[in-house]
Amino acid sequence: MDVVERTVAGRYRLLDRLGTGGMGTVWRAEDAVLGREVAVKEVTFPPGVSDEEREVLRERTRREARAAARLDHPSAVTVYDVAEEDGTPYLVMELVDARTLAEVVRTDGPLTPSQTAEVGLAVLGALEAAHEQGIVHRDVKPGNVLLRADGRVVLTDFGIATFTGDSSITSTGLLLGSPSYMAPERARGEVPGPPSDLWSLGATLYTAVEGRPPYDKGQPLPTLTEVVTGEHEPFVAAGPLAPVIDGLLEKDPEKRYDAATTRASFEAVLAAGQTTGTLPAVPAEPAAARRTERTAALSLGDVAEEVRQEEQSPVAAYPAGPELRRTYAPPRVVPGTRPAHRSRTPLVLGALGLAFLIGLGLLLSSMLSGSRHPGTGSPAGGAPQASASSQAAGQAPAGWVSHSDSGWTVAVPPSYSPGSFNGFPQYKDPATGRTIRVSTTAAGGGKRDAVADRRAQAAMFAAKYPSYREISIAKADYRGWEAADWEFTYTDGGAALHALDRVFVVDGRGYSLFFQTHATDDWAAAKADFDKIAAAFQP
Repeated sequence: MDVVERTVAGRYRLLDRLGTGGMGTVWRAEDAVLGREVAVKEVTFPPGVSDEEREVLRERTRREARAAARLDHPSAVTVYDVAEEDGTPYLVMELVDARTLAEVVRTDGPLTPSQTAEVGLAVLGALEAAHEQGIVHRDVKPGNVLLRADGRVVLTDFGIATFTGDSSITSTGLLLGSPSYMAPERARGEVPGPPSDLWSLGATLYTAVEGRPPYDKGQPLPTLTEVVTGEHEPFVAAGPLAPVIDGLLEKDPEKRYDAATTRASFEAVLAAGQTTGTLPAVPAEPAAARRTERTAALSLGDVAEEVRQEEQSPVAAYPAGPELRRTYAPPRVVPGTRPAHRSRTPLVLGALGLAFLIGLGLLLSSMLSGSRHPGTGSPAGGAPQASASSQAAGQAPAGWVSHSDSGWTVAVPPSYSPGSFNGFPQYKDPATGRTIRVSTTAAGGGKRDAVADRRAQAAMFAAKYPSYREISIAKADYRGWEAADWEFTYTDGGAALHALDRVFVVDGRGYSLFFQTHATDDWAAAKADFDKIAAAFQP
């Protein structure tokens, strides 16, 4: 127990630390006004989060209070208040005297299939109540499931919850969640929905009954890559629960078990007369600081690159040992439900939401929350390319600033501030709006040239943005490399923009230099900036 003497918002006196995770610390506290004990969550942010992303997360914290306050379900934690002090948000919640499912599994061992089904029914009820209100939890995991001694199961921590269809709050290139419990479609940058929570429920129940996560490679990126492209660990102890967990872990959300199917399956397991037992009780001594699954803040660009490398690696066969074979009998199909079925074909993380055919291969570029923008594509393939070493870059103008990332160097005017867009490096002049984005990917074989691929991308982009107006798509004379320039205008978020995307291939890698500015800017002067940037760019 960590004893403290600190009062938040002049009202909530922090007493001792109950738990610590990737997004904050939970304290046992006393409400001095009402004279009752409460739980206070002090929200902190993962390392590497920018100031802009911190503000996004602060808003998400305020959203948690609004979201949870709308819920009325015995398995959803009650939120009483939200406070802010010295820029740090605090959530004041019902104090649930319980251990987390993660603690129980770690200290007492896995639950039985029937106990797991009981937990699953309770959490499913909370999720159904949330989904009816248009709320998606987005971080269902064993550390957010509380087990009380009286049998009550509570889903807590709507800290990164979001409203279905509400995309007003986005974070450039930031993917939040616990990798072992994050649905594949979230990793692909798609907008999360109720099926995403159900996938996370399946992963949580797998851990409850098997004693280990379904996907765990020790580090966030490899784990998330396995979630998207691999198979979960084989079942050993799940028994009759295996079919429903398999159905929840279906990678395709369209084929995944829905809430009604899941509920019927849980009830069938319990009705089948399996051994039952009460849920593990809360220990008598106060809970120590809890080590839970860490919430990670991952760059979508990093995820795209990790998955691309995984997909290009030889596929290793499963070992033939009996310890890796599934031990349950063929599932008994519950009338009116779908049989469990899982796709064995690894899903391609195509641009984390949008696959662009660029050059002579498939480009992976990062898209967030279903928002598709230009400037994150690179050409792939084409005619034999000149060596980068034989194509010397020009000299950057005096006073310009050089930046290096992923094997390339770009020089920009000093007024351009570094940042990111959907996980890709971006440099922007806040005064003029002039922006340069750089992306790259491995190139593959094929039959298209850079111009043909720009036309293919333009067709897709025009379908997304009715305001799109093409100025030109033409072969570019760029330092001897296979290259094309795509110039166009479009409107995004009410802003009229003028853009130029130069794509080219060097030594088997595709590159994109995407430049845009406000349509009201002096295009000739802006284009002069771009020409100097392109001349000095070094692959």
